[in-house]
Amino acid sequence: MSGHHATTVPWSAEAEQAVLGCLLLDNAAAYRLADVNLKADQFYNAVHGHVWTATMALITAGKPADVVTVVDALGHQAEACGGMAYLHAMAASVYSTAHVRQYAAIVVDMAQRRALLSAGDQVQAIAREAGEPAELLGRAQSLLMALQRQDARSAPVSLLEGLTARTEHWEALGNGSAPPGMRTRLPRLDRCLGGGLRRGRVVVVAARPSIGKTSLGVQIGLNVAGDQHRVLVLSQEMPRCDLFDRIAANLGRIPLETLTAIGGRPDDSDFWQRSLEVTEAAAALLIDIDDQPALTLMAIRSKCQIAKAQRGLDLVVLDYLQLCAATDRKASRHHQIEEISRGLKTLAKELDICVMVLSQINRDVAKADREPTLADLKESGAIEEDADVVLLLHPKGELEGGAQLLACILAKNRQGKKDRIALRFEGAYQRWGECDMDVSTPPPSRSRGHGNDNGL
Repeated sequence: MSGHHATTVPWSAEAEQAVLGCLLLDNAAAYRLADVNLKADQFYNAVHGHVWTATMALITAGKPADVVTVVDALGHQAEACGGMAYLHAMAASVYSTAHVRQYAAIVVDMAQRRALLSAGDQVQAIAREAGEPAELLGRAQSLLMALQRQDARSAPVSLLEGLTARTEHWEALGNGSAPPGMRTRLPRLDRCLGGGLRRGRVVVVAARPSIGKTSLGVQIGLNVAGDQHRVLVLSQEMPRCDLFDRIAANLGRIPLETLTAIGGRPDDSDFWQRSLEVTEAAAALLIDIDDQPALTLMAIRSKCQIAKAQRGLDLVVLDYLQLCAATDRKASRHHQIEEISRGLKTLAKELDICVMVLSQINRDVAKADREPTLADLKESGAIEEDADVVLLLHPKGELEGGAQLLACILAKNRQGKKDRIALRFEGAYQRWGECDMDVSTPPPSRSRGHGNDNGL
């Protein structure tokens, strides 16, 4: 039996031989490796990879795999693999198959270390190339992300096991207990979304300027954070100080103009009491604000990865898509948006988070004085294709007390029904809620609202 190879290459001959020896000794040991995700190319010694492939092919076919049958399955490769003598030595070296998972885990670990060393060499090569540093950094980050994707382990689930879990999910939906997903606290919307925002999905909130999509995105972020989920708001348009003012107005029911107008802050105890309540409320909310402008897809990915690793992450609110910067500045804007849109969908699945993307719609909608449709999503059809849910906001007029009535048109819902939901927006306090108004048909043109000064 051979020892370790050159010290510069991470691998364990003993672990590789032990895994194969366990399988040859007891074929049932293979079933204890289902979640280890060991593959033939993770064996450093190519001979061991060939033996693994031949052995597993026999076991999965329901045939016995022993020294004789595996040598026969190897065919012309048998002699190069050491023949019956080497396979017999591997089987004889194992006294028990009890630790087969640990042996396999060592093989996978060593393979990952070799892959990391290889990626490091490639990163060094990229760093020496000519080109924009941002583009080179993006390629380097993609290499490392590819390693993480390879490490993602997914084991098959039986139909019975899967349906049993779904039965519990259906029961929770039926009795209203522990609803799946992250609640937006807009009840009708949550019902349409099967309990709330779901991990691995992209939700697009689209509207023309000054309708309130930023405010709604932040409101949902606050609601989700209120249920102890971790939220990250990437505000590319609005400085964080302005966003903090709007959040304070929301949490403390303090008129926004009181917080923003010169001389608007009252010198009274009520104001300072409310501001104290805002601080206390904020202490319980797991929400972070980042106002870096012109984010590239790689920058978004990096911020989300860091947040996930350091604090945990459940929901990202990106404000807004069309302000993102492209890695390839020479590409058409259509292709730039398409690249970012596709990347956000991949990010949602990889990090197991929900990504809420705010998006502009074409200004032609306002000029035509009509409701928006999916076709109006600005600059790329990829937004519609990649999104799991698309919410289109359209003003429907003014309510009593100065609040705005908006139709939230659920234009796409991959896992549920489409719907139209009436929303009430109190611009003075930056607060959103559902209401009972009828938004099923367009109102008379004279009552159509066009946003308001407190919209975002």
